[in-house]
Amino acid sequence: MLLSAHSTVVNSDIDFLALSKKEKNPRMRIRLLVLAHIKDGTSYRKVAKMLKTSAHSVQTYANEFRDSGIDGLRDKEGRGRKPNFPKDKEKELEKVILEKQKKRSGGRLTGSDVHKIVNEDFGIGCALRTIYDLLRRINFVCISSRSKHPKSDQKAQEDFKKNFKKKN
Repeated sequence: MLLSAHSTVVNSDIDFLALSKKEKNPRMRIRLLVLAHIKDGTSYRKVAKMLKTSAHSVQTYANEFRDSGIDGLRDKEGRGRKPNFPKDKEKELEKVILEKQKKRSGGRLTGSDVHKIVNEDFGIGCALRTIYDLLRRINFVCISSRSKHPKSDQKAQEDFKKNFKKKN
């Protein structure tokens, strides 16, 4: 015999209210509160009115709990806009950036340089803003000192600083 979603929630040993107080995700917290109210015997419509949601959503949460338990209430993958640059290629991009940086004789790779790499090596067309977001996501955001010319002579610069006389 297939149990209804309502009876599954009511007969559950889970303390939904206690779980909702510990939950950090606000959507999940609402879903747990819905189940707590249902368990207390409140009708779906009253629960929906109390929590400012639709009765259909309340029914959906109860059905998800019946079918998959607490994990059924969590957000499913695939919500929201997909990133322009796939997450599975981020490590590969990291390696390419580090290799190209090592080959440079001076200075650092800029966002424009990485933009060219993404366009040419990975065949992904995106805006420069997306590149900076991507670099932040893979922890390539750094503030670095001014670059030094590869042919600069540090000793000559120090000697110049010592022997330079300031004009008053």
